Amino acid sequence: MMAASMDGIRAFGSAHRYFQGPNALEMVGGVCAQLGDQPLLVCDGIVHDLVFPVASAACGAQGQTLPWAQVRGEVTRAAVAALVQQARADGAQVDVVIAAGGGKGVDSGKAVARELGAKLVVVPTSASNDGPCSKSFVFYDDQHRMESVEHMARNPDVVLVDTTLLVQAPRALLVSGIGDALCKLYEGNQTRKAQGINLFGGCNTIAAEQISLACDRVIREDSVAGLQALAQGRPNAAFERLTEALVLLSGLAFENSGLSIAHSITRGLPLVEGVGVSLHGQHVGYGLLVQFILEARTPEFMAQQLAFYRAVGLAVNLTQLGAVTADKATIRLVAQGTMTSPHIKHFERPLTQTDLEAAMHQLETMTSL
Repeated sequence: MMAASMDGIRAFGSAHRYFQGPNALEMVGGVCAQLGDQPLLVCDGIVHDLVFPVASAACGAQGQTLPWAQVRGEVTRAAVAALVQQARADGAQVDVVIAAGGGKGVDSGKAVARELGAKLVVVPTSASNDGPCSKSFVFYDDQHRMESVEHMARNPDVVLVDTTLLVQAPRALLVSGIGDALCKLYEGNQTRKAQGINLFGGCNTIAAEQISLACDRVIREDSVAGLQALAQGRPNAAFERLTEALVLLSGLAFENSGLSIAHSITRGLPLVEGVGVSLHGQHVGYGLLVQFILEARTPEFMAQQLAFYRAVGLAVNLTQLGAVTADKATIRLVAQGTMTSPHIKHFERPLTQTDLEAAMHQLETMTSL
């Protein structure tokens, strides 16, 4: 489709089906049987031990076997090619891919499904990011440097969220998911102000904005109580609502609204020694604080945000992200990388590298008091 043909066209996309709740993984056999004849599980070894016994039994009850293609290391083009070769071994005709795990497992499964032309079932094992419902995935090099953002022809056919699995995930992953989802209302608002397009190439819809508002409300109301469910080892009502916000609402919000400064900064932060190992949601959360400063938010608003960040465990400055120092050279490096992001234009006014550096310096001063 030519870009010009999308002028003035509103666009909205989503996963075809979403199921969430305790023991939802037991549905995977019936789901796969409705989609095709030969499923394939794509995940790493740790996730295999978590999901394969239930998934294999569920597929077996439908008369289907469930082979496994093991994810090892980064989501590189070579790694995906090896997984595809394994899927096609002995003339196998895989037509359903189950992409399970966190970011690497899900992205690997998406890439394999695209190459095979197969249907896609996503089974996240943590609420660490909003990727499960998205048609996007990322290729990296062996040093975990981003090479390209890729897209499937369509969003996942089914997203299956078993909250009895997610509540067992480390706290840091859930906190990362909160950071990743928290920005969606505010990045979407900036995209709308800049008359930017969403990831489907069209204008924003009323639905996208309302989903973003609901996502923000649930995160604010349920994050603290939802995090408490991890200590109990079983999902509570707040955890279920928070999971829906982080996986479903956040995924719908970012694809249908667009991204802005908070995600642009994720291009610059990995360039800083010590910061690259921190989780994506922590990077985005920091970027949102910088975005708030660029928006000239009031001191009262910023105080509220910092209090929420500290209550859930999100980083509020570069040192907390792992940087050895937050000096001028470090901030300049982050700003330079940030300016390469295609989303930097989704802001209410044009931004320069100097604007970014000033906002980051202001945040460091604000959070060191």
